[in-house]
Amino acid sequence: MGVSVRKILLLLLGLALSACSPADASRGIERSQQAIAAFHKDMNAGKFDDIYYASAKEMHDAVDVAGFEQLLGAVQRKLGKAGNSKQVGWHVNYTNGSTYVTLTMETMFDKDKATETFIYVTSDESTKLVGYNIQSLALITQ
Repeated sequence: MGVSVRKILLLLLGLALSACSPADASRGIERSQQAIAAFHKDMNAGKFDDIYYASAKEMHDAVDVAGFEQLLGAVQRKLGKAGNSKQVGWHVNYTNGSTYVTLTMETMFDKDKATETFIYVTSDESTKLVGYNIQSLALITQ
């Protein structure tokens, strides 16, 4: 009986790991990187509401459209437009059948650099922004 239970556990472990494959993680990261490029493009064009309405329910639950527009408006006033951005960190989490991708970016804006953290929920059908955080000294001191 011990051998058959062990085989069942190994089979279940194999199935669980196959659902969380490195290919899924790579695909989620790639889609999130593309979404960040679109985010910066829309932010630079002042399309804050487009970004908000395309985001996930979790974002809508955390902040209303007016608050989101105020945040991105302050970023643009104090830092200027987003320029070159490079990924400096990542994390992929599989929760309740969803893939959450967190990417940390070092972004050069017109007036200063910033560290941005984006959280996306990805699926075969879509990639939606769940959370956005930006850290920059200029945001606080200017």
